[in-house]
Amino acid sequence: MQILKFSPIYKPTLWGAETWVVSAVKGSESIATNGDDKGLTLPEIINRYGADFLGKKNVEEFGTEFPLLIKFIDARQDLSIQVHPDDALSAKRHGKKGKNEMWYVINADRGSQLIAGFRQKIEISDYAQKVADGSIEDDLNKVNVCEGDCFYIPAGRVHGIGAGMVIAEIQQTSDVTYRIYDYLRRDRDGNLRELHTQLALEAINFQDITTDPKVSYTEIRDAVVGLVECPFFTTNELKLTKPFNRDTTGMDSFRVYICLEGQCCFLSPEGQGIFLHQGEALVVPASITSVTIVPDEGVKLLESYVA
Repeated sequence: MQILKFSPIYKPTLWGAETWVVSAVKGSESIATNGDDKGLTLPEIINRYGADFLGKKNVEEFGTEFPLLIKFIDARQDLSIQVHPDDALSAKRHGKKGKNEMWYVINADRGSQLIAGFRQKIEISDYAQKVADGSIEDDLNKVNVCEGDCFYIPAGRVHGIGAGMVIAEIQQTSDVTYRIYDYLRRDRDGNLRELHTQLALEAINFQDITTDPKVSYTEIRDAVVGLVECPFFTTNELKLTKPFNRDTTGMDSFRVYICLEGQCCFLSPEGQGIFLHQGEALVVPASITSVTIVPDEGVKLLESYVA
């Protein structure tokens, strides 16, 4: 097997744009751009290689489904306030996985904010009225953000990305989202955007009151720095200034590497070399348990896997 890069899928939106850099979502499948598998979609590659690509335990858990969706989100306007159901609720309602996710802020305008959880308790019986009259805005936990901030967004947490930031989003492969609130904005025809008020009611964790939802970590050069470790994925930061051997013997999982700054070359033990530039991602199959990452002056990467 080889290290693989995939073509990004650009999705313009009303509020900005998303770029799906690694996706197996039906209708938006990433396509390999190098090696013997060039031109194949991510699901086709998984069907061809199975555990050699995903890892044995991941095949047992997910079959031939790729368990992660990796995006860049460029928010030029405030996104709507949303919530995602957990696996149990999503399976019951939609026959799909739920959505736990994380955000890493790549850059942000001064004063940019996002929403994560509630800042004060609200009664479930008051929820629908607060959405209708807009007073729910007073109950949302708004957080100022800057480059390098990291957030874990578990299923059930109300959340929203604010204008003026670009983030990397790592999530379970799921398209189930409930829109809670959209700032009473109207479209060109004067209509309010559709909300999923009743569907969201059972999904929201009303006990999720927090004033500091940022992930606490210390950036260290030329080391693997843990950001998020949860049952659904693990994500680390690697800020490298010199060649770095990443040995993942025993991990039994593919690894996705997302380049946030700079550029580098990935070298496999078999002699394959592949360059990764800012804004790109690649996937190292589970069967390749060691790579050497050679930065060009300096590089900042996110590493994500399911193990």
